[in-house]
Amino acid sequence: MKINEMVLLHENFLTDFGFHLEPKKLLYSKDFQEGKQIIFFHHTQFNDSLYFEYHLGVRFDEVESIIHKFLPTLGDYKDRSITLIETMDRIDEKMPRRYFLENDLEIAPVIEKVENFMIKNGFPWMDKFSNGKNLERFFNEDPDRNIVTQNFTYRSSRGIALAKLYNPKRYKEVRDLYLTKMEEMQVTPFTVACFLNLLDYLDNL
Repeated sequence: MKINEMVLLHENFLTDFGFHLEPKKLLYSKDFQEGKQIIFFHHTQFNDSLYFEYHLGVRFDEVESIIHKFLPTLGDYKDRSITLIETMDRIDEKMPRRYFLENDLEIAPVIEKVENFMIKNGFPWMDKFSNGKNLERFFNEDPDRNIVTQNFTYRSSRGIALAKLYNPKRYKEVRDLYLTKMEEMQVTPFTVACFLNLLDYLDNL
């Protein structure tokens, strides 16, 4: 089965929950006030077999618009970047990271399992982090916690922008935490300069 056929098998189910298919990008999205929830797919084809991986994400438009003013961004990436992405296994440890499908008979049980996961854990996870205060807490409660799907440059930029927008009382504290962390990690002067320019912008926002 081809990737686009696999993606289309979820369309009726996801449409019932308010998502719509963006066929050119092979993803599903659902708007909320400050951005969108996104479900997209990674795949690797091996002859007639398929590795298939589900990713869930939330995008906050204002956060992405701000940080990409100060990060080296290629092309239209700022318009499609996602603030937080997770794989199914990081939302529910009972779920696999990916599926390996060798024939069409294996597809129906996978679809059923994934859709049950979405109802029980996936949609609630996206709803939780579509709240800016919850997302800010996730990024900034522990700056040492690794967010697997993004490097420190993006994580710190998103974290400080979220603090300014959704937890302004803690903004200066979070700012100092990230600056200290950068010093400890000995990040490149370019990274520091980008972050300082972002801080200057946020300080005056």
